[in-house]
Amino acid sequence: MIYCVWYPSGGFGHFINAILSLYGKKFVRPCGILNFSPDGNSHGLDVVVPTYFHNSWPYQFEFDKDKNYSMLIDNGINDESHSFKTKFANATVIKICYTDRCWPVVARTMIDKAMKINIESALSIDEWAVDEPWARREKYFLFLRDHHLKNSWRSKNENFINVEHLFDYNEFYNRLNNFIELEPFEDIWQQWRAANSKYIDPVDTANMVILSIKNKQPFNLRHVTDIWSQAVIYYYFWLWFGIEVPHYDFANWIDSTDQLTALL
Repeated sequence: MIYCVWYPSGGFGHFINAILSLYGKKFVRPCGILNFSPDGNSHGLDVVVPTYFHNSWPYQFEFDKDKNYSMLIDNGINDESHSFKTKFANATVIKICYTDRCWPVVARTMIDKAMKINIESALSIDEWAVDEPWARREKYFLFLRDHHLKNSWRSKNENFINVEHLFDYNEFYNRLNNFIELEPFEDIWQQWRAANSKYIDPVDTANMVILSIKNKQPFNLRHVTDIWSQAVIYYYFWLWFGIEVPHYDFANWIDSTDQLTALL
C-alpha cells in the first residue's frame, strides 16, 4: 500500500513521512536516522520513495506489493491541486491541513523553514517610516489576520491530519493510528516538539490568554517579550472576540489580560 502525505510547507509533511516510514507496520524503512535541524525540520532523513514534486514524478520505481510505502506530495503551499491522484490512483492520501487556530505556526514555519529568511526581513516595516516594537507587532498581527494563505489547506471530507493534532503526542498518535498501525514514537515526538518550540509555544501562550479571559482569571503578560508571540496573542484575541487591539495605545505592550478584558 502507498500512503501519500500531501502537505503545505513548514516541515510537517517530512515529519509525518518520517514517522510512517520509521514506525508504521510493514513500512519500508529509510536508511538514516531521524534528526532535527536548527530550524526544526527533518529533511535530513532519506525518503524511501522519490518525492512527487510540483506535479511531477518522472521516476521508474518498483513498489513491493507486500510492503507499505510513505511518499511525499510536495506541490508547495500555494498549490492544492490533486493531479497526483491520477498517478497513484490506489494510494491512501493523508492531507495535512490547518485551521485559524494553528495558522500562526504554519505562517512562521513558512517564513523560517520554507523561505529560509528571518521574520524581520520577511515582514519589514521600512515603508511605515517608524521602527518601534508596537509597529512591528502591528505588522505581524496584520500578516496573521490578512494573509491569503490563512484559509488554505482546509479539510474537505478526506483523510487528514490537522497541524494542531501534532501539538499533543497522544492525540497525534491516535489520529495517525486511524489510518496506519504504528509503534509508539513518543521519544521522537518529544525531540520534534523541542526543536519546534519557537513556532508552537506562542500559540500555547495565546490559548492560555484566551482561557484566562473567558474564565475571568487575570493572567500576567509582562513575561511575554517576544514581538511575534505578542502578535499571536493579539491575533487570537481578534479571532475569538472580533476586536483588534489598538496597537499604538499599547505601545509599551500590556501588563495583563485585564487590559484586554477591558476592551470587551
